[in-house]
Amino acid sequence: MRFLASCLLCLAACAAEAQVKRSARNLEPLTKRPGAVSAGTLSGNTGMNIATSKKEAPVATVTKVAFLGPKSGWGFVKTTCPYYTADGRRVGTLPGGTLFKYSDVKASSKNSVLVCTVKRDEGWEGPFLLDCTDIAGYEGDPDALDPGMVKNLAEYFTLTGKVADRKAALAEEALAANPHFEAAKQAQAEYQESIAKAAEMERQMNTLTGSRKAKALEALRAFKYEQVRIKAKADQEAGAYKKWKVEHPADPAELAADPQLRALEQELQAAAAKIPGLIPSGDR
Repeated sequence: MRFLASCLLCLAACAAEAQVKRSARNLEPLTKRPGAVSAGTLSGNTGMNIATSKKEAPVATVTKVAFLGPKSGWGFVKTTCPYYTADGRRVGTLPGGTLFKYSDVKASSKNSVLVCTVKRDEGWEGPFLLDCTDIAGYEGDPDALDPGMVKNLAEYFTLTGKVADRKAALAEEALAANPHFEAAKQAQAEYQESIAKAAEMERQMNTLTGSRKAKALEALRAFKYEQVRIKAKADQEAGAYKKWKVEHPADPAELAADPQLRALEQELQAAAAKIPGLIPSGDR
């Protein structure tokens, strides 16, 4: 039994290196096809100087993260992250420390996704799709390993999720201290909504013919003039927000001194001490 336990621990330790790895080999440049025209071109989505959605950003290439682990295995969610149905519909979010088993790895429009079931209470639910960048993956089957070791890993990754959530909350509080934060956020949301509305107007217009299409085109052009005003306001608010942010930089030491964050990080260190050799190298 002692030999078997040693083998299982060795397997888990080696499997920890089969985690998601970000390297130059994993980053696949996807150049936009020349001449490709999106619906957003006519609707005013032309890469304007404001923080916008990814589909609007005038970037020539994007990157995708590939999963280097085996085609099946198990692991834990490291930080709060979304998960999706098999057909790509968002279900909600999973907290750090969620145990999952995966049976396949698939490509998506973004990163590799794992086809998995997740542990909820004493049962398993799924299948779901999980982005490969927010997980720590291991080979084998957790049911074949020492339950105490799996429990210690769950404790560790639950704490990594709580630490990440606390840091995000502190960052949000720092942003909210900016007197222009809410105005800039609302103006940006209005601009994004205008982009979506214009794109939908264009989509509907393209299904029409004759006088109905001409009328829809006239309405779209009129709305584009309204978009100019919406964007100008968003740019103005974003400029005021950025100016204040530059003049009032956040103090990293002050954020790190947060009592709740420090307590969580101490708990995380204690949890890490229980599983030496099993923590993914990127988390050490």
